[in-house]
Amino acid sequence: MAPFYSAMIPVFILGFAVVALVKFGIAQWRLILLSAADYQLSESLHLSTGIDTAAIGPQDFGKLKGFCDGLSLEMKKTSSWLKEVSLYYRIVALVQKLPSFSTWANREMQLCSRYVAVVLDQNLVMNLDRRLAGRVV
Repeated sequence: MAPFYSAMIPVFILGFAVVALVKFGIAQWRLILLSAADYQLSESLHLSTGIDTAAIGPQDFGKLKGFCDGLSLEMKKTSSWLKEVSLYYRIVALVQKLPSFSTWANREMQLCSRYVAVVLDQNLVMNLDRRLAGRVV
């Protein structure tokens, strides 16, 4: 029986390490979302989408994502984490249907909407800068 226990120790260590790595990855990803949510949005986002940038909510995700998808193919390549955030939003939307998780889910969905707004705003500003740079030359 002793060899069985000694063989299980590395398995437990590996399992613990994998769980710790996954938890760290999730925490790092949430930090990226939270730091992006603090980004100050420009007026061009409001003018382009008609969405009040001070009151972006969970319901704005689809509209913002649609603007991102319609902007350009280049944006899809350069926009980091948009696919992952969209998947996370859909999963949280399913969890939102559970009454005990609805408040948390609304906060998470709003965070996702805010992240997409930041990505869209940054791309709108870059496109405007490129157009203005092209006119100067």
